[in-house]
Amino acid sequence: MKKYPDHISGKLHLTGASRFIGDEVPLPGMLHAKFLFAPVAHGRIKRLDVSRAASVPGIVRIVTAADVPGANQIGHVIKDEPLFPESEIMYFGQPLAMVLAEDEILAENAVKLIELDIEELEPVLDVDAADERGEWYVPERKIECGDVEKALQEAEFTLSGVTESAGQEHFYMESQRCRAVPGEGSTLTLCTATQSTMEVQEVMSHVLGLPAHHIIIDVPRLGGAFGGKERAGTLWACLAGLGAFLTKRPVQVLLTRDEDMKVTGKRHPFKSKWRVGFDARGRISVYDIELISNGGAYADLSIAILERAMFHAENACHIPNARIRGRACRTNLPSNTAFRGFGAPQGIFVIESVLEKIAEQLRLDPLEVRKINAYQTGDLAPYGQTVKECDISGLLDRLAHTSDYEGLKKEVAEFNAAHNSQKQGLGIVPVKFGISFTTALLNQASALLWIYIDGSASLTTGGVEMGQEVSTKCAIVVSRVLGIPVEKIRVESNNSQRVGNASPTAASTGSDLNGHASRIAAEKVRDHLLPVAVEMLAQHGVECHPEDICLEEGSVFSRIEPEKKTTFADLVREAYNSRVPLAAYGYYSTPGVHFDRDKGVGNPFHYYVCGCALSQVEIDLLNGEHRVLKTFIVHENGNSLSEEIDRGQIVGAFVQSAGWCTIEELPLDTKGRYLAVNPSTYKIPTVRDIPEQLEIELVPAGADYASVFGSKAVGEPPFIYGLSVWFAIQNAVRAANPVAQLRFPATPEAVLLSLNKE
Repeated sequence: MKKYPDHISGKLHLTGASRFIGDEVPLPGMLHAKFLFAPVAHGRIKRLDVSRAASVPGIVRIVTAADVPGANQIGHVIKDEPLFPESEIMYFGQPLAMVLAEDEILAENAVKLIELDIEELEPVLDVDAADERGEWYVPERKIECGDVEKALQEAEFTLSGVTESAGQEHFYMESQRCRAVPGEGSTLTLCTATQSTMEVQEVMSHVLGLPAHHIIIDVPRLGGAFGGKERAGTLWACLAGLGAFLTKRPVQVLLTRDEDMKVTGKRHPFKSKWRVGFDARGRISVYDIELISNGGAYADLSIAILERAMFHAENACHIPNARIRGRACRTNLPSNTAFRGFGAPQGIFVIESVLEKIAEQLRLDPLEVRKINAYQTGDLAPYGQTVKECDISGLLDRLAHTSDYEGLKKEVAEFNAAHNSQKQGLGIVPVKFGISFTTALLNQASALLWIYIDGSASLTTGGVEMGQEVSTKCAIVVSRVLGIPVEKIRVESNNSQRVGNASPTAASTGSDLNGHASRIAAEKVRDHLLPVAVEMLAQHGVECHPEDICLEEGSVFSRIEPEKKTTFADLVREAYNSRVPLAAYGYYSTPGVHFDRDKGVGNPFHYYVCGCALSQVEIDLLNGEHRVLKTFIVHENGNSLSEEIDRGQIVGAFVQSAGWCTIEELPLDTKGRYLAVNPSTYKIPTVRDIPEQLEIELVPAGADYASVFGSKAVGEPPFIYGLSVWFAIQNAVRAANPVAQLRFPATPEAVLLSLNKE
């Protein structure tokens, strides 16, 4: 098979030539925005006086809620979030006013002159308090199958408990930002850090009271996002756009790292209450779980995130009787938002913790307990979807073989017997991750393809490039269809004028949706070209039909006489001369996805990605620190469009997840202020945290029904593998203290506290 480029942006990144939002030279007359952030988590605005600040020479304008010409509302799914609060402050750091000046320092100093009088109110920060008060965005959601109460009564063994997982900062390298430029008439171009161009365009049009076609959204690339720019970027884009609309001058919003970390939402913390029934073999017969999430001040994407946590509550276990309930709670924190995995890691962590407890109580091998509960082909998920081509047990067997599981168990046991101040442990986690937006209408995408007269191509899709190389994968798709080198294809910025109504680049669907749309556009162009190719080859004495034509490596030939060729560039020139279309629009919608939220049944996913991971760790009982010695991953990826990209995504997701469950903490004070707001206080994994031995086996399973050319999504499913590190640490801790209760995340402090035998 032809070797494709690993990464079409790689050379640009390596040489520092790739351009990001805000890298351009400041535009003439450009204004910088600085904000008055709310100094309390909950309060009433009694007085907001900007007159003194506005009188400072050089201040062009100060913008508040009173200046919004349209709707002062940026809530998208639920209309509950104002652009600027008019009376009630809902979280610490909420923007109350925007100062616009040509000089950033001048704007910062003017912010300090704004007079603010607030009646401080008691904030609700704890999810238990919010849940008790019924502070839910929507009523409780439920998915149920079988007879839960009867199965619990009849179960041979039962357990119950409470499991918690914490939040996580996105820590993208590029902070929230937007550059808004007014055009002729009332048009406005926003070059903004968003994963959702359609949402920004729609919300901005409502805020300004303009039709959507006056708002142009352009996203060249993002310096990371991980979900943190799917919904959360809309606020900053609309603030920049409002400033540009009011002043008729370019406006740049660019948050500092501290500002970004103080005022943006995180991964949702979850608190889950559960009951489980099982037999002496460890086979689960019934599972009853309540998933309760801390959503923050406004709904944002909390409902969809809660739903995905519910869809993944049983993970890779087939459980005949299940009741899965979910409540998303409103608190006075910045609105928590999308993060890689989108609720699934929180739901999966609970069931995997339950499996560990079952194995511990019955003194069974954790791997065997997972195998006996594993989904098999044809089983039904709790919401009624048939699980196709599923072999979790087989994947676990591959993992055991690859890692020499029996040998590792012996190695760990011998190490622990010989060492008093260090202990080792093993952790195992499988995954069954559903691929599709669970909001069915989002499962659609478009692409625009132009073939230029020299045979080179320009491709625009609705996919936002943020380091995951959706651009490379879409270019590979076009390359395969048209038989031209990837180097001949330029993937353009995501622009709402070239591809409108684009769904967010999220839910691991970027390559699936936009790859299919690119394929369809390329196939339309190919179909235009094939009759021209027949005529050209006839001039060389080759009689053939369109279905006989091959397009490969820039050449055009017939299967009948492959030695007689012409070039793709010559074919394109001839097509142009013959007035044959050299452009096409491709549209794709995922078939068969639907879900009835009232009944809790449906087919929310097009397919599943399955896999499993095993990690071996060593902890130091004196300081609580850990090392990941080995990690083995077995991962289904179908017929990969690019194995190099897929491996990179797997490694990145694993390390990011391991960081979430071991070292990343979000301490909060009683006033609702995040205390870890920069790299000196918030620690993310570095090269030292990568396993000393990391082996990844890619399995081309499920390719017949998956996505474009049989490929499978790879962005989010591997995030689950990092949980194997947490369970390995827990097992290492219990080698020292069998009754230890390790909290999440497993920081050195948490490890030391769990070792306390009192």
